Amino acid sequence: MKTKVVIIEQRVLSHSQKEEMWGIYKNYYHYSRAYFMERMKKSTHFSLYLNDGKIGGFTGLRINNFKACRKNNLLIYFGQTVIAHELRGKSLIPVTGFKLILKYWKTLLTSEAWFWYDALSYKAYLVSAKTLTEYYPSCHLKTPIKTKVLMDTVGRHYYADNYCPKTGTVSKASNYLNDATVNIFENDLKDREIAFFAKANPGYKLGHGLLTFAPINWTNIKLLANRFLKKYIIITKPITVRKKAPRWAMRINE
Repeated sequence: MKTKVVIIEQRVLSHSQKEEMWGIYKNYYHYSRAYFMERMKKSTHFSLYLNDGKIGGFTGLRINNFKACRKNNLLIYFGQTVIAHELRGKSLIPVTGFKLILKYWKTLLTSEAWFWYDALSYKAYLVSAKTLTEYYPSCHLKTPIKTKVLMDTVGRHYYADNYCPKTGTVSKASNYLNDATVNIFENDLKDREIAFFAKANPGYKLGHGLLTFAPINWTNIKLLANRFLKKYIIITKPITVRKKAPRWAMRINE
C-alpha cells in the first residue's frame, strides 16, 4: 500500500474528486452535502491523502497573509480534516505541514508564520502536542502576550461572537463530529496533554473547538522534518559489492 500526500489548489479539484471526498467525510461528520461543498470554497488548497491513488483522507487549507500587531503574518489554517482509519498513524498532517514549509520557504524568511486551527477533539489537539515543541495553548509553555493578542485577533476575525477570548475556545451550533474514537475516558486523562485539552475546552462534548496556534520556527521545522524523514524515506539494507562502497536504495513517498 503506497500512501502519498499531495497539496493542490482548491479551484482545480474535479467534480469527481469532490464527490469522492464527500463520500469519506460524511462518515465522520454530521454535515449535509450542500454545506460540505459550500465549506470547501473557503479553502485555498487541499492536502489529499492518497492510498494507492485513491483519496483516503484530506485536509482543507486556508493560506493567507494576515496583519496583526502591525506585522504581516503568514497564516496556514488546517480544517475540514478527515482521515480513514486505515491511514491513521502515518503522520499525514505533520507531513503536510513540512511540505507547506518547503512550498513557502521564501515567505518564511520575511514574515512570521503560523499553523492554526480550532481543535474539536483531543486527537486534533495532539497533532501539535505530540509533534511540536512550541504550540499554544500548552501545559508546558505559557502563551506569550503577543501570541495571545494574535490568537484573539484571528479568533474574533473568523469566528466573531462565537470566539471567547477568555477561554480561547470557539462555540459551535452543535457537535458535528461523528467519530467515537475521539471520546475521552477516565484512563485517557492520565495523559497530560489530553487532560489539558479537556480542562481548557470543557465544551468539547458539545462540539466546541480550542483555538490552537503553532509558530513555524526553526525548532518546529526540525521536528517536522524529522517526522517526514522517518515516515517517508525507506532505506533498505546495503548491498555488498566487491571493491565498491555499499549502495543504498532509497525511495521517497511524497
